[in-house]
Amino acid sequence: FYGIKGGIFTITTGGAYHVRGPDGSFIGGDNEIGLALIMTIPLLRYIQLTAPYTWLRTGMSLAILLTAVAVVGSQSRGALVGLVAMGVFLWLKTRNKVFTSLLGIVAVFMVVNIMPQSWFDRISSIKTYEQDASATGRINSWHMAFNLAKDHPLVGGGFETFRKPTFAMYAPNPGDVHDSHSIYFEVLGEHGFVGFAIFLLLGWATWRSASWVIRTAKKDPERRWMADLAAMIQVSLVGYASAGAFLGLAYFDLYYTLIAVVVVLKVLLKTEIAANPRAVPASRRAPAVLGAQPVSQRNAVL
Repeated sequence: FYGIKGGIFTITTGGAYHVRGPDGSFIGGDNEIGLALIMTIPLLRYIQLTAPYTWLRTGMSLAILLTAVAVVGSQSRGALVGLVAMGVFLWLKTRNKVFTSLLGIVAVFMVVNIMPQSWFDRISSIKTYEQDASATGRINSWHMAFNLAKDHPLVGGGFETFRKPTFAMYAPNPGDVHDSHSIYFEVLGEHGFVGFAIFLLLGWATWRSASWVIRTAKKDPERRWMADLAAMIQVSLVGYASAGAFLGLAYFDLYYTLIAVVVVLKVLLKTEIAANPRAVPASRRAPAVLGAQPVSQRNAVL
């Protein structure tokens, strides 16, 4: 909804205003809605790949395009970095690279012809980050998080630690108080090096599980939807990991929802393999799940 609405808003206003999310929500700001929309685009692509109706596939194409424009319309520099990283990986992971390339070209053409000069000036400031107050504030908060983690490597400073008293003790510039503006430094500062390692390990394990689902299911027509979903979730995770480097959304619920979906996919696939092991080559079989029962394709889709 916010991707389509934000895309139309950006086009009709010539990119003169920032796209924002719902007020008072986790994704209310322009940076936050930008990251959320980046993570949503691959999921729209999954629906498009598996949709049985032409009108629905066409609608998803339009939704993807407008959502990409909405990300640009958020005017978030971090979101733009994430959009580029996600787009490249989407092209690598998708089945129809020609279609994805054409969609990307159309999106770039629209952005170049819609966005005002002020947007290009803002984006070009990435090159001169040392002169940007927002960028230097982020770097100051990152230094604070690292210094805090060195002092408390096992537990960090706890939740909501990016506040004046903590900056006064650990920041190079104690008076320049900012939010974490990075999922990595947010976890590092609030949970120390141990919590940071667990955070990275969770992402790595999820990626490996999704890769196993892709390898196991992609050559089976009845289970191809599993491979497509796992691949698009990986693309979404790339968007989160890249845009999240500049946004403090370490506890964004969509990220953990996608992790749960990967877990469900893996268990479901293992269950079906246990019920019919001959359907999968021996080299790609997973250990049987105890007490597993056959699951029909219709129930799997539902």
